[in-house]
Amino acid sequence: MSYPNVLTAEVLLAKTWPDGIDVFLTVSYLVVALGLPLLGYVFMVLDFRRYLRSLRRAMVFVAKVTPFTPYWVTKERPPCFEALDLRLPCSEEEVLSAYRQRVKSLHPDRGGDMRQFLRLQQHFEQAMHFVGRQTAR
Repeated sequence: MSYPNVLTAEVLLAKTWPDGIDVFLTVSYLVVALGLPLLGYVFMVLDFRRYLRSLRRAMVFVAKVTPFTPYWVTKERPPCFEALDLRLPCSEEEVLSAYRQRVKSLHPDRGGDMRQFLRLQQHFEQAMHFVGRQTAR
């Protein structure tokens, strides 16, 4: 006597899980879920290396174009130019005339302070050295 509600071995074997569609869908999901981010990281690394190469080429080009730091790159004037009330770029003649104007008021023979005069003398020498170095380039 056979009972219709009882599952036989043939019915159990026919309805096993996972079947082909389930395996395909599971593998497809894993490929998309894990493969796309991995592929994105690979492309990001490749693009980043290209960016670094282009940056290096640009830096070499800029280094060849400007062999010295321009005056406008510095945030503030050097103290020697502030003491003489000069702005860069300037020539040695401008430094000398500014120094002569300041000496008239700071020289000890004219009632100025000796320390301020010596400090102005140091600033003058530094400014002349700086301007001479800039014109040599």
